[in-house]
Amino acid sequence: MQLLGVIEGFYGRPWTAFQRSRLLGWMQGWSMNTYLYAPKDDLYHRARWREAYPETERLSLGELVKAAQQRGVHFVYALAPGLDLNWQDEADRAALLSKMDSMVSLGVRDFALLFDDIPNQADRAAQAAEQVDITHTLRQHLRAQGIDGLFLFCPTEYCGEMAQPSVAESPYLREVARLDGGTEVLWTGPLIVSPHISAESVREVAQVLGRKPLIWDNLHVSDYTIHRLHLGPYGGRLPELRGEVSGILSNPNTPFEPNFAGLHSLADYAAGGAEWDAEESGERALKAWLPEFGPGAELGDLRLLADTLFLPHRLGPRAEMLLRAAEQLTLDSGQADALAQLQAGRAAYRRLLSALEKGSNRELLFDLHPYLVDLNEELTRLIRDAQDAASGNAPSARPYRGGLADKLLELGRGRELS
Repeated sequence: MQLLGVIEGFYGRPWTAFQRSRLLGWMQGWSMNTYLYAPKDDLYHRARWREAYPETERLSLGELVKAAQQRGVHFVYALAPGLDLNWQDEADRAALLSKMDSMVSLGVRDFALLFDDIPNQADRAAQAAEQVDITHTLRQHLRAQGIDGLFLFCPTEYCGEMAQPSVAESPYLREVARLDGGTEVLWTGPLIVSPHISAESVREVAQVLGRKPLIWDNLHVSDYTIHRLHLGPYGGRLPELRGEVSGILSNPNTPFEPNFAGLHSLADYAAGGAEWDAEESGERALKAWLPEFGPGAELGDLRLLADTLFLPHRLGPRAEMLLRAAEQLTLDSGQADALAQLQAGRAAYRRLLSALEKGSNRELLFDLHPYLVDLNEELTRLIRDAQDAASGNAPSARPYRGGLADKLLELGRGRELS
C-alpha cells in the first residue's frame, strides 16, 4: 500500500487545531503518510464551497498544512461541490478553480474532489462523465502551475450497495474509469460501513475502475449515532487485502481522543505480516493507550470498555458475556452469578471513570464521560430491579431516563440491527 492515514470526513463538529496537531503526532509515530481534510460541516468545504475562508480560518488551515508537511504527511485538501455545482455555469467553474487556487497559496499540493452523499441523476453515466470532466479540468489547471501531487476522487457510487445495477455492470463506475491513471478513486467496500472488505470484492471494483481503489474506511466512524463509539481493532480485513488496494484511509469516530486504539490498530495492520491477527492487534493498541487514562487505570477495565464500544456490527466478547448476564437476570432475578457479573462490570466502568476524572487527559474524559455514565446508570437500574424483585418489591420508576430517540429505539427491539 502506498497511502495510509486518516480522513477527517465525518458529519458533525470538526476537530480543533489542538486535536489535529495530536493526530499528526500519532500519524508520524505510526508511519501514516496521508491526512485527507474533508469535514462535512466545515462550512466552506461543502455547503458554501464557492466562498473563500475567512482570514482567521484561512490562517489556521495554513498552519495545519505546514504542520502536516513538517511531519512528512500529505495534507490533502478536499472540496465537495456536488450538492449544487452547475458545471455549465462559467461563474461556478471559475469559483471552483479560484477556491483551489486559494488552497495552493496556503501551500497545499495534494487535492481531492468529493461527490459523495449527493442525489443520483436519472442518467448516472452522464453524471459521472461530468464529474470526470470537472476533475480533468481541475487537474489540468493545477498542472499548469506545476502542481501534480496526489489527487483523490470520491464517486457518488462509492460502495458496492450503491452501484447500480451492480459493481460489474454499473454505467456510472464504467464512466469513472475514464479518470486519468494518476487519480485515486475512493471506495468504502461492499457497504457504506463495511463489517468486512474482502480481497475478492476489491478486485471486482478494481477491474471496473482500471486501478486499485483507495479505501475510505468507515469501520470506526460514529457520526450516524450518539449511542456508541468504536474502540475495537481494525478487523474484518484480512492481510491479503493490503496487496489489492492503493491504500487505506480511516474515517474514524467524531470525538477525537477515542480514535487512538482504532488508528493504532490500522497502522499495526499495515505493518503486519501474513499472520497478522486483529485481536492481538487490539490488545497491543489498548496497552499503548492505557497511560492516557491516568495512573489508576487498569488494563482489564479498558479491555471491557473497548469490548463494550467495539465495532459497529458487534460487541466484543467481554461485553457479550455481560449482556448475556443481564438477559439472564431479567428472566430470573435470583441468578446470583449473573448479578455478580453485572456488579463486576459496573465496578470496572466506575474505576475507569474515576481514573479519568483524576487524570490529566481531560479531552479523553470529556469524550468518554457520557458513555461511562450511561453504562453505570443502566447497570445500576438492572441491579436494583433484580434486587427489588428478589425482595418482592416493585421496580422503582425512573422517568428521567431516556427521551424520544430512546423511545423510538425501543420500537425496534426484537429486530436484527446491522
